[in-house]
Amino acid sequence: MDFALFLLIFLAFHNSGQLLLNKICGLKFSDPGEAVLFSTALGSIVFSGIITVLVFSGFINSAVCWSILVVFLVLGWKNLSHVKKLLSVFNSPISQPAEDSGLRNLTQSFLGLLVLLSIGSAFAPAFANDALVYHLAVPKAFLQAGGLVHLPNNIYSLFPQQIEMLYLFALALGSDSLAQLTGLGIVFLLLFALWQYSKKNIHKNYAWLTPLIFISTPTFFSVASSAYVDLQAAAYVFLAFYSWKNGCDQKQPGWFFLMTLFAGAAIATKLTTVIILPLAFLGLALHGRTHKNLKQTVSQCLILIFGSLLILSPWLARNYFFTGNPVAPFFMNIFGGENAINWDVVRSQMQFQYYSSLGMGHSFLDFLLLPINLTFFSEAHSLKFDGHIGIVYLLLIPALLGLDRKSIPLAIVFSVLLIFWFMQTQYIRLLAPAFAFLSVLLVTGLTQLFQKNKIGKKEKLFLTSILTLGLLFNTSIIMKEWFRVDPLSYILKKESREQYLTRQVKAFPSYQDANEMLTEKDKVLLVYMGNLGYLMDRPFFSDTFFEDHTLTKIIDKGVYAADILNRLKVRGITHVLFNFHYIFGKDSVLTMGERAIFKNLLIKHGEQLSAKNGFLLYHFMLDSQSENQKQSIPLNH
Repeated sequence: MDFALFLLIFLAFHNSGQLLLNKICGLKFSDPGEAVLFSTALGSIVFSGIITVLVFSGFINSAVCWSILVVFLVLGWKNLSHVKKLLSVFNSPISQPAEDSGLRNLTQSFLGLLVLLSIGSAFAPAFANDALVYHLAVPKAFLQAGGLVHLPNNIYSLFPQQIEMLYLFALALGSDSLAQLTGLGIVFLLLFALWQYSKKNIHKNYAWLTPLIFISTPTFFSVASSAYVDLQAAAYVFLAFYSWKNGCDQKQPGWFFLMTLFAGAAIATKLTTVIILPLAFLGLALHGRTHKNLKQTVSQCLILIFGSLLILSPWLARNYFFTGNPVAPFFMNIFGGENAINWDVVRSQMQFQYYSSLGMGHSFLDFLLLPINLTFFSEAHSLKFDGHIGIVYLLLIPALLGLDRKSIPLAIVFSVLLIFWFMQTQYIRLLAPAFAFLSVLLVTGLTQLFQKNKIGKKEKLFLTSILTLGLLFNTSIIMKEWFRVDPLSYILKKESREQYLTRQVKAFPSYQDANEMLTEKDKVLLVYMGNLGYLMDRPFFSDTFFEDHTLTKIIDKGVYAADILNRLKVRGITHVLFNFHYIFGKDSVLTMGERAIFKNLLIKHGEQLSAKNGFLLYHFMLDSQSENQKQSIPLNH
């Protein structure tokens, strides 16, 4: 059912995008595949915009979303010719070259395997951390409220929600699995774009290699089907460049309008892609200089500014309405907003310091050592880049020797994106936009070496061999993690949803207990529970990032229980769900005095409701001054 809905959603994306493209005069596509690519990608922006309007108007529910899907499926049925022709593209001589058939078959096999594995991962219930914290949690809250709602305890809810609106649409039609499939579909558009661009601008024989290099990156593969937004942002960034390239080659202004839409969508998807704006301005300036049309260049730059702001403006307006700060939770020292959200300048500075500590340094030497450090020293779930890039990129660096002058625009965009990333938060998944361009550059260089006889047969065999070994290495990492997660057990119904989530999320049984035991009148304080709001169906209070902040404020100098109980009443907190390890364990974040006060509070005014996997749920007896009954499980458990 989810897969069928996934196909219908993307068909609706294509139809809506095609309707808009028909309004942009004179656009020419190299083949039906390119037409399908840009129509569908543009349609995803259209759908996100429609859902955004409905959310802001307070008119979003499942029935409305079903109606939208049906309307665009009906309206676009006449435009399905491109989709029908798409299959012929893959079966044409273009995709079946006589030469280098071995390399083609190898790359197609690897790519097919990774696509199947990613679809399998998407079918399983969502469990990735950021998806549960906000990528799915925020859309779920909007859908439950029937419209826009302020979530002051989750600063990530103040980020632009371009892709999250598509996740909301999917949640309204189906489940979090459908949301993951929808996000994966945008990733497939990126892979399709890399193939189309390579086929058109590099060489048809090696086009399949470009998306394979990209998606074989272990970290990129892991987030592709996890309802994240990093690869989706990369898709819009690359499509913006693709549009610019077509505009330069075909001399059609409509392409630059598309570039504006994709650039705006990229920023509204992930704020870390904001560097795309100055790059777009540079691209327009270079094009204008070549054609010596200052008036046209100025108008295109103005369209770029206003078009990008148009896509971003709903979220800026939302933030201003709720907090008085359009760019909250950033620049709070300038625009304020502390009184409206559970966040402040001090914590934002601490968060910035943490993000700055990621990676392996920010010096010039560290930049030179980046290929080595990223390849051999990166570690998932650690400060060392929090991920893996595999070994393919390092092995193919010699291919860059084959680049010519035509690759300069690609090289400039890649370099700027890489340097911008290096200066900011060094998460590997945030490298996705830069490495999409790097994948194109590597295949371009490899093609130049192979096709223009710049190297001999032995060198060609050597490069092919190390490429194969690199892909095998990357794929082995991906498959090892895939079998560890084991979505197949859920897909084959060997595990229930609850069993699968319990295996993936240690705290899930405790969240489930809270959902079953609490009512809508209750509110639970989450302390070091990961702020997994998507798993919580009852009202809750949680700190973003620094998860003991509220608790320490409540018990600060709260020697007398009455003071603490009053602070709980003011916040409407009736329960607490906490991680025993971080509260009372050897790695406790609390001082000995704070631990003693909190322990005394739980003993005298708390009732233990649940204790599973080191997570404890307590009910506060706010109106009782008498000591509670003996606990079933002691706090030194």
